[in-house]
Amino acid sequence: MNPGAVQSTTDPYIRHPREIAAAVTLPAAAVALTAPGPPTVSSAGAAAITTACGALATRIALVRHLADPNAPEPRRIRPYDPIHEGPPLALRGSGPAPDAEALRVAGERCAATWRAWRAQGAPDDERIGVAGALALGAWCAWALGSGPRAEVRAQHALETDPHDPMAALVLRSVLADSAPAWHG
Repeated sequence: MNPGAVQSTTDPYIRHPREIAAAVTLPAAAVALTAPGPPTVSSAGAAAITTACGALATRIALVRHLADPNAPEPRRIRPYDPIHEGPPLALRGSGPAPDAEALRVAGERCAATWRAWRAQGAPDDERIGVAGALALGAWCAWALGSGPRAEVRAQHALETDPHDPMAALVLRSVLADSAPAWHG
């Protein structure tokens, strides 16, 4: 049995360990993605990004954060709650235009995280989080209007984890020639 996929049988409010780890590392991942400086990422930053991107709800929180021009300080980011919140408008390219440079840097840091993982010999226990990070990087490229870059990143994310929903969404958007409204 995979301990990362087991839900608590004693407490209905304890979810999957991967989701808990993702929620705990969400602020560190937001800092790693949005810190000023070159689009490189430290090994600690890559670990935070990979862990936070291991759950879809935390990735959606990162989309919401990256797209919000008035986003709170990264350490104050909160997880996305799919029961009480609708998906962020930015996920489908609506709403105010995000900061292009912040998206570019975050997308490059996500891609760098995936490249470093591949160079290390691809440990299987990080596969879902790394694919999630690259899927987030694909969304960043799509949000910037770079369909070809978004397509390549989404395809690599799906090669890493064929079941990644964000990578599939980005790839479908690119193949449908759908672009964010802020580029229209």
